[in-house]
Amino acid sequence: MTRRYSKQELLLVGMGLLMGIAFRGLHTEQLAVEHFDEGVYASSTWYDSTAGQPWPMRHLYAPPLLQKTIQIFSAFPALSSVAPFLPSMLLGSLTILLLWWLGRSMFGQAAGLLLVYVVGLSDFHILFSRMAMTDVPVLFWTSLAVGVGMKGLQSRSVRTMAFAGLCVGIAWWTKYTGWLALAILVSGTGLWWILTGRREMSALELTKLLGSTVGTAIVVWLPWYLILNNVGGYAAVAANHGGYLIGLDGWQNRLASHMLYHFRFDSWLGPASIGLGLLAAGSRRWIELKRSTWNAAVDGTDNTAAAAFPSPAILGRFAASAVVLAVVAAGIGTAGILTCLAIGGMAGIFLWPTLQELYRRSVTNDRSAPVAGASPFYDADLNSAASIDPALSSCILVAWFSGMLLTTPMYHPFPRLSLPLLAAIWLAAAAGTTWWMEATINVARRGNGIAVTRQQAVMKRLVTGMVLVAVAITITGAGELRRPLVWQNRTSLRDASWHLASVVLQDVAGEYEDANPPKVLPTNTIISPDPEDDDNNAQGAVPTSLNQLEQKIVSSFNTNVPLAEVSRPTCAVYAYGEPAVLGHLHTAGLNVSPVQDVAFDSASLAGKKLPTYLIIGPNALRTPGMLNDWADQQYRFQHVTDFHFVPSEVVLYNLFSAEWVLQHPECRVQKLELHRLK
Repeated sequence: MTRRYSKQELLLVGMGLLMGIAFRGLHTEQLAVEHFDEGVYASSTWYDSTAGQPWPMRHLYAPPLLQKTIQIFSAFPALSSVAPFLPSMLLGSLTILLLWWLGRSMFGQAAGLLLVYVVGLSDFHILFSRMAMTDVPVLFWTSLAVGVGMKGLQSRSVRTMAFAGLCVGIAWWTKYTGWLALAILVSGTGLWWILTGRREMSALELTKLLGSTVGTAIVVWLPWYLILNNVGGYAAVAANHGGYLIGLDGWQNRLASHMLYHFRFDSWLGPASIGLGLLAAGSRRWIELKRSTWNAAVDGTDNTAAAAFPSPAILGRFAASAVVLAVVAAGIGTAGILTCLAIGGMAGIFLWPTLQELYRRSVTNDRSAPVAGASPFYDADLNSAASIDPALSSCILVAWFSGMLLTTPMYHPFPRLSLPLLAAIWLAAAAGTTWWMEATINVARRGNGIAVTRQQAVMKRLVTGMVLVAVAITITGAGELRRPLVWQNRTSLRDASWHLASVVLQDVAGEYEDANPPKVLPTNTIISPDPEDDDNNAQGAVPTSLNQLEQKIVSSFNTNVPLAEVSRPTCAVYAYGEPAVLGHLHTAGLNVSPVQDVAFDSASLAGKKLPTYLIIGPNALRTPGMLNDWADQQYRFQHVTDFHFVPSEVVLYNLFSAEWVLQHPECRVQKLELHRLK
């Protein structure tokens, strides 16, 4: 039968979508480029036109689609301040709608409604949707490619499969891992064909369909592959990526790091998303089914028992599960509870094919009762079914989930790398939840046809007791719910950069004098306690390194008016490994440029030397070989001053491992060092 979306279902989808858009799009005044990769991608708005070429080695980081999109948005004056973040904001918001469609197509109405809220209110996804990064855009195109590919396989349409290949190509132009959708489709479809698909489709037809997707994707990406030949070829890109591949050694530790990231970024939004999603999915499914049975009873086309099905107890069970899972998620983390639902759900789908049976009935319009004396299937049942064969969907999902679970911890544990795995967890959790809901309804549909044994009743009470104990432990041990980090202020690095620009201009004019010159620090200390701080000593307080660092954090800076004119240079500022800082300095009006070593000479203009400065920040200190280079060249520079800032949580975990951050809270304050070439 043709799937119909009721007004009420679309209203629930719209509510979840609007909330998701609001969390991604509000408070843009808190945003500023700060991540290293953000600085590289956003450099298309200023460096390309200034230097007449892309940022050095930018092709190693990502293909050019995101950078070009940012550049296009920045051409509109009203959007220039948020241009770097708009691609992720827009595609991140569209991902909510996409995952609803994908979940509903793969597993049914309940899965789609749950995903609207889980994805829309995901702290992790919102954080990266507010960054100038490739990860959220490529996740959108990858998910779209997988969904369209399954639709093409379902309809045996070469044209649809080619469109899936186009989506893969766009993903590939966004990030070098854009081919991931091909791996998911090929491996998942292969598993499906081995298990059941060979009875429905020949190997030749399957090869033709998948070949159209692969061929289209390669053709779309081929121009960029050929362009790379001018800058070292794809081998250089692969070699650069290989530096982040660690392998299976320490796999479990990196998996633990990713789990810790999700727990750290989690807030009350996650548990709320699970509760709202389950309430929306469960209530909508029950109400539509109740309306169908009531209409059947009134029309006289069904027995009088129809009005008693589904019972209010089913709705109560759905509502109770929403509350219980939301409470448990507050204790063990949203990603944790979703992963449990995902694993249990995938196992249940294969062991008890409830969703498969519902899909079969919707295709054949079979409304007959499953057993004698049971309630038949109604319009609401068939309309809530998946539009893609759940057997195919489940195999695709198993390939997606298991592949990401295996490969993600094989790389350096940057937080953003787990987004594809998180998407698989979302879909699998929605599948598992929908499977449980439909199984619950089917058991109730049979009425008293199945007797409940004493042992089953005891087991049911035991499980209920265990759930209540788990909830009680969670409530007493969870502590205070964490506040969301999604609107965390990310302007500290920008403010530090503008303070630095102001000091540079003062130093050029001979008007700057450091009020806090650097001191000789005792061994194994970060900041030397001030022995003249009589107030602290009198009160018996022991100033800690973190306290001292926090006092040095720069204040906010008015960035509305440039401090100088780029067209009238009075100095030159170089930075080692800090593209975001250089972008802010350029906006402030300084002439800037990146360097890959510190052996450069003074800048000059019309044969006259200009005051030349060097910035060293946290990214430079983590670059292999930089400190050796600095040890050889530092005598050529004079230290001017330092600027302390607070990186956002996402950037902090990109700089340091989760374990290091927990053991060294002082790393939450970073600094930019300003040096002048003598």
